[in-house]
Order: sequence, then structure tokens, then C-alpha cells
Amino acid sequence: MPAGVLHEEVRTGGTLNERGGNGMAEITFKRTGGGNGNGSIPGELTIGAKTWPTIERGVAYTFVRKGEYTLKMDVKVTGRKVNCLRFDHEGIRTHLIHDALNDSHLNLQGCIAPGTSFDIKGIQGSAAAMLEVFEALGGFVIGRTRTISIGNNIAGEESGEDWMKRRKDAGKY
Repeated sequence: MPAGVLHEEVRTGGTLNERGGNGMAEITFKRTGGGNGNGSIPGELTIGAKTWPTIERGVAYTFVRKGEYTLKMDVKVTGRKVNCLRFDHEGIRTHLIHDALNDSHLNLQGCIAPGTSFDIKGIQGSAAAMLEVFEALGGFVIGRTRTISIGNNIAGEESGEDWMKRRKDAGKY
């Protein structure tokens, strides 16, 4: 494939078929319960036929609201410089999907982390799970975009659109 075609594919987030041209998100995420014994919030991230257990920090921290979003493959700019999926919308770009250092929800602030397994304390194998997530998305290519549907909120009924507007109005990145 000519270099220019590959560049165009990455810049636009893949071909229409790769992005799920039927209008459906390529990734789905839902919270599955009120909370683990350690305060983390359990959930599930699904791509195709594969589902990973997830954790989030908890109710007292910011969280991604229900709705459909664009994710961009990127590298974290704070803390550990790890590959991530960044919510690519004004006002919420600090919200990411990335591995949880030491599989701990205490190392997340508004982010979602997958694991290879789950128990009442949370996830295990977060770094390995994140590699599997990128593999399921066709590999990590910085700037490549994908879509995600968030099925529910940790708390409240605020929509994704209202949440993004509120954060943008407050000067959030």
C-alpha cells in the first residue's frame, strides 16, 4: 500500500468499514455494579466478541458520562508515558483508557482500565489487557481513531453532551 494511503487511513481513523460504517460504535463500555470492596467501580469493555473486565476510580472522581465518543490512540502526557485511548472531544481530553499501574484503581483519575481477570478487589493483568485491546483494534497507531459507546453513568443521569459542554465552559481541556 502506498505510504500516502496508509497515512490517510491513520489520519481519518481507518476506512469506513474498519470504523463500523453502519453507525455503531466499535467499542462498548458499561458499568456492571455499584462498587468493589476497595471503592473501585467495575465494568466491561467489549470489542467484537472479546470482553475485558474494567475498573474506574470511583464516585468521588470524574467519570465519562453515557453517550457515544471518538477515541484517539495517543500517549499519556502526565505520569507514566503509556499508550492510551484518549477521549477526543473538547473538555474531556484528559479522560483516557489505559492500563492501571499495579492493577490499582488508586492510579486512575477519571480513566478506565481493562484487566485480563477480575475479582472482588478489582482487575488483574491490566498492562496485558491493554495490549489485547490495541490488538483487537488492529494495533496501536498514534492518531488512529475509533468510536466508543458508554452505556451508563456511575451516578446521575447527565448526558455526555451536557457533561462535555459543562467541562468546556469551565475551561477544561
